[in-house]
Parts: sequence; structure tokens; C-alpha cells
Amino acid sequence: MANIEPKERLKTVQYYLENRNSLRKTAQQFGFHYVTVFKWVKLYKEQGEERLLSNYKRPWNRTEKELEQKIVVLKERTPSLTVRKAKEILQKQDINISIKGIWGIWKRYGYTGFRIENMSNDFIDYLSWTREATRKFERAKDLYKHGDIKKTAEILNSVPALPKNELILQIPDSYLNLKRQIEKMSPLFGKIPLASYLKRTRNLYEKCKKTNLCYSAIRLGIYEVLALSWHGKPMDQLKKIEGLKRVLQKTEDHACMNDCRHVSSSLLALTFSLLILEAGAYGSLLKMKQAFQIARSCGKLLKRRKYILPLLMLQLGRLYEYLENFREAEYWYLKAWKKLDKETRKLVLYFLADISTLKGDYKKAINILKNADLKESYLNFTKVYSKSIWHLINGLPCKTISLLTQAVSFLKKEKIQEDLFHASLTIASSYCSLGEKRKAERILKKLYPFLVKSKLKRQIYISEILLSCNQYSKFHMPLNQDISPCINLALLLKNGNYRKAFKYANKKGILSYLHRYIFFFPETINNLIEKGKSTGLPKAILKLPVFNKKIPVYSIKFLGKLVVSKNQKYLNVKLPPKDTSFLIYLALNAEEPEKKIPLEDLYNNFWKNTTNCARNLSYLLVRIKKALKIPSHLLEISYKKDNPVLINRGIHFITDYQELKQALASAQAFKRGGEWSFAKKEYLRVFKLFRGEPFKKMYDDWSDDKRLEILFRYENEVLSFANQLVSRGRKEEAEKLLKNAERIVPYSDEIKDLLADLSTL
Repeated sequence: MANIEPKERLKTVQYYLENRNSLRKTAQQFGFHYVTVFKWVKLYKEQGEERLLSNYKRPWNRTEKELEQKIVVLKERTPSLTVRKAKEILQKQDINISIKGIWGIWKRYGYTGFRIENMSNDFIDYLSWTREATRKFERAKDLYKHGDIKKTAEILNSVPALPKNELILQIPDSYLNLKRQIEKMSPLFGKIPLASYLKRTRNLYEKCKKTNLCYSAIRLGIYEVLALSWHGKPMDQLKKIEGLKRVLQKTEDHACMNDCRHVSSSLLALTFSLLILEAGAYGSLLKMKQAFQIARSCGKLLKRRKYILPLLMLQLGRLYEYLENFREAEYWYLKAWKKLDKETRKLVLYFLADISTLKGDYKKAINILKNADLKESYLNFTKVYSKSIWHLINGLPCKTISLLTQAVSFLKKEKIQEDLFHASLTIASSYCSLGEKRKAERILKKLYPFLVKSKLKRQIYISEILLSCNQYSKFHMPLNQDISPCINLALLLKNGNYRKAFKYANKKGILSYLHRYIFFFPETINNLIEKGKSTGLPKAILKLPVFNKKIPVYSIKFLGKLVVSKNQKYLNVKLPPKDTSFLIYLALNAEEPEKKIPLEDLYNNFWKNTTNCARNLSYLLVRIKKALKIPSHLLEISYKKDNPVLINRGIHFITDYQELKQALASAQAFKRGGEWSFAKKEYLRVFKLFRGEPFKKMYDDWSDDKRLEILFRYENEVLSFANQLVSRGRKEEAEKLLKNAERIVPYSDEIKDLLADLSTL
């Protein structure tokens, strides 16, 4: 029966009943044995159409449903109960059932018999697909395709335990029983707002507690703790974990959860996940001693097992990486490697690249990432982040700023807190390397309230150490072993102990932090350079303007009337429109030393219909160099080979357009993360950068295209933001914004229409 299509069975029975043929003739017509057709008809009459369509038949020797439920309840109410202990309890009640029988029931209901290679903090990942679950699920999918959601839910509810699937997301909770709703929480994560997810998890948890379903309550509790970790609430995590420990220890002998010798296989993944989450919470609170103590317990728990548990080892590696013990992290990553599937190995490549980046081995990190090809946005952030620091160390801070601005657009709302800090810190370091310390401090000061709100202690302390302003320098913790290494390193540099800081960074594998921190404390490096002593830093770093005052850094503000500064000093520059356009083109397309612009591109844009392009360019360069006080050798024309180019030989350019893109990327990241107040500040910063219409009276093709690109982007953001203000009841603010925008984009019909609509409200 199982090998015949359900619809064929139903079609045969319906034909027999409707046409009143004999069983033999019906069987002959459809090509089946008449005894088979007889069984189908009997089944249809006794149990209905649904049973006939089902491929699953309850085995004849399976335990009765009442006894099954009794054995299930035993495990639910006492999670640490073993099969032997369960057998003893049942024998006292005059119920005789074998250990194998109990184990089989627990496996069907998802309490044991897990897929070891899939064991992780998500229990539905490692549940086994039983024959019953597989066949009923296939039937449910067929019913769902035909739009029968109610019957689909009935079939799914009848499965003892349902492994990971996407179908369950399509079924409303009102149709699902408690067990299915619990299993639904995993695929639901990230698909609804975090606050809503936490509320649903807590409601289900309370239902489980009221009905004494302790095992299910622990599973739900882990989902809640995971969500709280994404929410940045370590104290709430620890409080919840304590409650879950009490539920987990609900057993006659009250075995200690942290005693690695007494954790049964059925509770291994749950216990391990709670320990990992607890250590992570302590790490967030900078209670490193407690965090490492728990991490070591996790290591013992895994080493005592006969079988390699790759995903649990991966979790432990991630924990050690978070606690900044990169040697241990690398050990667990590599130990898990052999047993991981191909896709997860690619993920591990990103983690190994992270460690190489932090160690300061940027080339190795980039080479590792070339072999990994995953599309998740947070992994794209990792890839771009590694490249950006590598560019900074190679003396290309503007490239770093550009890459990180792009990386912020990859941030997922759940990862915004820590990743936005790392991106902002590196951007601030890049500006510091150019001698723009005030701009760097502004970046960290603007992020500081967000870090405080998110309670990111590590990031708060780093910011306080790096910010020289007394308002923020609140950090008074002494150097010690129990605090995060990246904080200790910042303290060493702040206290002027560069040599000690360098050795410490090498020992702890955090050279990447050293390379970013030093730009905030350049004095000790400059003293060593003046004395001719080695700094241990790459030569490209020492060539950056913060350590070499002879290198010119030009700030070009063109989002309005042209404003030019050289090494933070204002230049009274008055250039004709074409020269201004050329300067902006140069600042955007050759912003760093050794960047090249093909002469053909310049000729086609600025002197399209002129025969003497070379002479015109030569004269223009003379005017630009004179007006901006650029040494003649720093802008050079090369006619080598077949591709003549204009080469930037030693100038760094920064622009307000660069700043605009950063602010806009941050605003959108905050908006995705549900942080409207911080998003609003960044949007207002974007609009404030426009002091007038850019590229005014500049009519070359590039200027026309760039003007349209910038103004179109400005117009879209203004309209979107104004609508947001209106929806939040801030009509006056919206009107003020739109009136300012009219001055920048006077020909915008959309802005005028929205202003007119607001005036009628």
C-alpha cells in the first residue's frame, strides 16, 4: 500500500463504490489484486478518506497510546530521567516495558536518538526524521498545496516530533498544538521583530511551566536566552539561565548542571547551550574569570564524549573567540573541521579569517576568505571588514573608509550593535591616521549614547579610553588579567607603554586592535621615530600623515560652495567652474597616493571637442597646484606604455560626500535595527551637509551625472524622512526640512507636492 500513490487508492475505491462493480472487475481494471482493493474499501469505510490517503500505518506491535503518553510525561516532568530509571518507576506501577521500548518512544517524541553530527543549540536541527514523521509530513505538504490548511495542521499535530521544516511557518498558531508552536519558534527567529519573538517565547514558556512540561520549557528557554543575547541584555540572560537550571535539575538526585560527569546524552545539547550562553553573558559583563571557568567546563564536557560533536565544538570556538582567547578558539574550530559538512566548513573559514585579522595576519585572512563563498550579509561584513583593515595597514585609509561604509549596508538588524562599533572604530582610526583626530572623536562620540543604551560594556570602555575629551574619559579600571585583552591594550597605550602594549598585543593575538588604537596615541610612536628606534609596525603605517607631517591631506567640501582645507587649515581658494569640477573629480577618483586616472577619461570629459587636450590639462594642473599649494611632484603625468595616466604621488583627499555616505549608511543601519532616535540624528546630519546646490555652473558630462546622482539620492532620502516625521506626528519638523530641501533642489515637483499636502493638513 505504501508504494502506491494515495490518489490512485482513493480513485479505485471511489470507482468501486460509485459504479457498484465487483471487487475483481475493479481490481482488474485498475491493475491491482482484488484482496488489496478489498482492504482499501474496508479501510475507507472504517477510517475515512484521510486514512486511505495516508502512507503511514501504526505498527501492530507499537505501545498503546495511553502508555506512550505516560512514558512521554515522565521525561517531560523530569528532564534528567534516564531510560533505566524510567523502567524502575514504571515497574513500581506494575507496567512492564523494556528499556528499548522506552527509548523508542522517547526517540519518536524527540527526547533522544538525536543526529549527533547536527547537535547544536537548536533542538529541531538534530531531531531524527522517523518513518511516521516523514510520511505524515509528505501528506501534509500535499494537503497544503491544495489549500486545506486545517487538515494540514491536523496531520502535523499528529506527528510525535517534527524536525526542521518551512511548512510549519505557513500554518497559523491557532491551528497548531503546543508542541508544534514550540518547534515553530526556531524557523520564526529573524522573521518577526525581536520584541514580538521574545513575547511569544515567554508566553509559550509559561504554558509549558503551568502544564509541568519541563523538558519543552527548557527548549523554549534557550530560544529566549538566545534572543536576549541578540538584544544585548546579559543580566536578563543570566536571570533566565538560573531559572532554567532549576528546571533542568528537577530530578530526584538534583545533579549539578555544571558537573560534566553527570550529563546524560538526552540533555547534552541543552546543558551545553545553557553553559555557552551563560559564559557569553558573563563575557558581555566583563566578568572574564566566571566566563572562562564555564568555558573550561564546556571543554571537559566535549572531551569526555566518545563521539565528535562538531557543531557543539564550533559553538565553543565562537565563545572563546568572543572572550578573546584566540588560541583556544582556533583549536576547537580545527577539531570540529573534519566532521563538518561542506557549507559549514565555509562558515568556519570566516571564523578563522576573523582570528587571522585580529592577529594582524591580514593577507592570510583575505586568502582564507577567497575560498569561502557564502552570501549571508553578516559574512559579507566580515569579508569587507578584513579587507578594510588590511588597506589601512597598507597606508590607504580612504579605501578603508569607503569599504566600511559599504560594509555597514550589509549589517543585519540583529548584528548592528557590535558590528557598527567595529566599523565606526576603524573609520575613526582611518581619520586619525590622516591627522583628522577631531573628526575621529566626533564619530565615536556620536556612537557613544547608542553603546550606553545597548549596554555594551567592552565597547563603552574602549571608546572612553580612546576619547581624549574629559566628558567621556570615565574609565578608571586598573590593568588586570580578568578584564578583556582589548581594553587592557588600550589602557597600556593611553599610559604611554607602547613597548609593553606591542608585546601584549602579539601575545594575545590582537595586533589588529593595536594597529587601530595607535592613531589615537601617536606621540609615543613619533618619539621612537625621532630617536631612530624600531616600532615593529609596517612601513606603510609610518608613512601616514599622523606620523609624517609632510604628507598633505586635503579636505574638499563641495556639497554647496567649494571649501578647501590643507592639514586642517582653511585655504582661501577661488577657482573657475571647470577647475573646481576637475578638483572634485580628482578628489573622488584619485583620493590616495598611487591612484591613477587615465588621461583619456579626463580628455573625454573636460575637453571633448578640443584638439589641444594635453596642453589644456597641463595649464589646469598648474592652476590647481598653485591655488592649493600642492608640490609639483605630487601630481604627475605618465606617458609610459599605451595608457597615459595622471598619478597621485602622495596626496590624501577627504570629502564631505564621503562623510554623507557614511552618515547615510549608519542612518539606514539604525533604521533597520529599530533605533529611530539614532537614525534620525544621522539623517539630519546627512541633510546638514548640503549647504547649497553642488556642481553649480559646472556643465561637463561627469559633473552633470554626479549632480543628478547626488541630488536624486538627497531628494529620495528627504521625502522618505519627511514622510516618517509626518507618520510620527512631527508635521512642523517635516515642513522645515522640506523648505530647506527646496533651496537645494528647487525644481523638485515631489518636494513641492508634499509641502502643499502638509499645508492642507
